[in-house]
Amino acid sequence: MKKIIQLFCILIATNIFAQTNLVSTNSTPKRTIVLDAGHGGADTGVKKDEFQEKDIVLKIVNTIKERNPYSDINFVFLRTGDEQIVNANRAKLINELKPDLVLSIHANYNIKDTKKGTEIHVSPMNPYFEQAKAIGEKMSINISSLGFENLGIIETNSKVLRDSQAPVVMIEIGYLTNDDDRKYLTDEKNYDKIADKILQSLAP
Repeated sequence: MKKIIQLFCILIATNIFAQTNLVSTNSTPKRTIVLDAGHGGADTGVKKDEFQEKDIVLKIVNTIKERNPYSDINFVFLRTGDEQIVNANRAKLINELKPDLVLSIHANYNIKDTKKGTEIHVSPMNPYFEQAKAIGEKMSINISSLGFENLGIIETNSKVLRDSQAPVVMIEIGYLTNDDDRKYLTDEKNYDKIADKILQSLAP
């Protein structure tokens, strides 16, 4: 009887170990994604009437993190408040974090108030250009489905896009200088929709 009990205990322990090992080997590795709310502090970005780009994009990145449906994504903020980050330091901070992706969120400006729409900026000088471009193309389609004109992929070489050792997608969601885009971007009820479209683009 004693031997039977010992054998039973061994079988239970073996089964528990096997299940534990299975869970650990099948667990999905986390993706670290940096959310860079453009500008900050004295650098307000685009200003139109009482609206400032730095405030709008900070609210949007907060909404993205709050509505994150993915258990394998860990969002990290480059700025959490109204602090200014010198552009020369943005790439440095990103490289210290070693993320899998960077989303730099902005609102756009043009001297012509008729200019409107969503632009996605990526750098051909970034070593992860093709990966960033592929994600950016999904972003442009998803965000434009909210009613923004799709202005497509723009290749630029700003420091944060060029020097970050990670794929970087800069999303110019709309133009604050355009009446239609500004109306959408300044209505906080729309931030859930914008965040969901950006999150939708991150699906595996």
